[in-house]
Amino acid sequence: MPATSVLAEHNTAVEMRDGTLLRADLYRRAEGGPFPVLLMRTPYGEQMLRAAAPVIPAIDAGFAVVLQHCRGTGTSDGEFVTFENEAADGVDTIEWCARQPWCDGNVAMSGPSYLGMVQFAAATHAPAALKAMVPIVTPADYHWGLAYRQGAFQLGQVLGWHLLKSGQELAYRAAGGQDVGADMAALVRLMASPRAGYAYLPLASVPAVSHILPSWRRWLEHEDRDRYWSGLSYSGRRDRVTAAALHVGGWFDLFLGGTLDNFATLCQSAATEYARRSQRLIVGPWTHADRTGVAGELHFGLTASEQAIQLEQLQLGFLRSAVRPDRQEPPGPRVRLFVMGDNVWREEDEWPLARTLWTPWYLHGDGSLSPSPPAAAATPSRYTHDPRDPVPTVGGPTLLAGEAGGVSWLPGPRDQRDVESRSDVLSFTSQVLPADLEATGPVTVTLHAATSAADTDFTARLVDVWPDGRALGVTDGIVRARYRRGSQRAVPVTAGEVTEYTIDLIATSQVFKAGHRVRVDIASSNFPCFDRNPGNGARSATATEDDFVVAQQAVWHDKEHPSYITLPVIPRGQASAHSAG
Repeated sequence: MPATSVLAEHNTAVEMRDGTLLRADLYRRAEGGPFPVLLMRTPYGEQMLRAAAPVIPAIDAGFAVVLQHCRGTGTSDGEFVTFENEAADGVDTIEWCARQPWCDGNVAMSGPSYLGMVQFAAATHAPAALKAMVPIVTPADYHWGLAYRQGAFQLGQVLGWHLLKSGQELAYRAAGGQDVGADMAALVRLMASPRAGYAYLPLASVPAVSHILPSWRRWLEHEDRDRYWSGLSYSGRRDRVTAAALHVGGWFDLFLGGTLDNFATLCQSAATEYARRSQRLIVGPWTHADRTGVAGELHFGLTASEQAIQLEQLQLGFLRSAVRPDRQEPPGPRVRLFVMGDNVWREEDEWPLARTLWTPWYLHGDGSLSPSPPAAAATPSRYTHDPRDPVPTVGGPTLLAGEAGGVSWLPGPRDQRDVESRSDVLSFTSQVLPADLEATGPVTVTLHAATSAADTDFTARLVDVWPDGRALGVTDGIVRARYRRGSQRAVPVTAGEVTEYTIDLIATSQVFKAGHRVRVDIASSNFPCFDRNPGNGARSATATEDDFVVAQQAVWHDKEHPSYITLPVIPRGQASAHSAG
């Protein structure tokens, strides 16, 4: 087969509505056309963009490819302010692409993480040329699920991202002739010791990053989901989207909740019937940056990788169908999920699954976990939480800077036994399962608890206990007590008062195999994935160790105050009818 002759243009200037010039690399066939455009916009510079972009496969699929640097990054002019210009710049770039003589008027977008967020930022303004997008591991909201999770600051991923972007920003400033020596030295020290960076207090004054990028302080200052966040985020404007979308996520990705919410919301509320029908979802046993099918301490089999399912070709096929003149509804199943434990892909019609049996499994005072409700009277389980000695992060949906924490900081299912041996962690474990138990869907923990502190956190983790004793984490969550009623406004707790908390563990598709046991762990920290709650009500931005308060925690599990995990149980006899290779 003869090689494709490709025209390449580097650093082509694209003028934004305010006159700022953003630059892009353009690739297209030397003959033929016009073509639909595949647009990718990134803040991460040329090297990372080229590594992530499927240029040749996209050209072979009939696209022209436009790779653009976001404002103030790469070779683009202007100032980079996290998220704040992506909607307008995205719309302007889409419209510019559609006007080019080599474009047939149709534009598609693709890319992971920030590259997915810029897709939504533009799509919520419904530019006529934007026909389809593939947002990969993309949150639904900048506040919930990105900067904060049920009130707790997502310290691990936020600091890691700001370290990366601060380094790039200083490089741009140095290239422009600025003296960045002092900031660069401080940043290098921080990068060399991520553990010290996570421990630094107050968070608003973390060296270097606290004044290199405005977003670090701004996000900490806006702890509530206030007008700053609602004005910035695309979450509340997704009902304007007219584009088809293929949402790709991972069971161990920190933005899993956003991926699932974006899919479900657009299926219900997108602006047109075509857009509502043209949403698709793929979720694999993947982390934020790894789709090999190996996560944490588990290998999920030969079919678990993106290569095995030809994910790139699935994406390009999806986009091709959406940019056709007749704009067909995309082919394939609406939902494709990897079911862990069975280690198979399965096709479904919706999310959550219509046949789900929402089943509470109750925490009991003797440390057991079962579907049987608690007795009328039971003594609460107690532990002491000291923010000076927080429960360490071990696996899960992490995205932490460096590996100073060893493998325990790396994402995926990891053995929790060392964590569970701590006196400030409660474990509730089922009997050995006589048959396979599948949980596929959203997972929540309802906790009745009391604290002696003015404020505290409660964490919950679902664990798969293997016959050999390994206790591998499945999914986890956290709630900050004062944000138990939502992220819009803090509501103080009353010390010693039994209060109901709902902890969102997001979702999973996990088969607990016969011979295994189900476990739920309860604690009050998961550090440095999340910041430490000082316990006296001080805000994340300003809290220091002087604010730290030792808290006496009590978890109730009697008839009047049941605590339980709600598992999305899928009847096993019905699951096989939807299996796919």
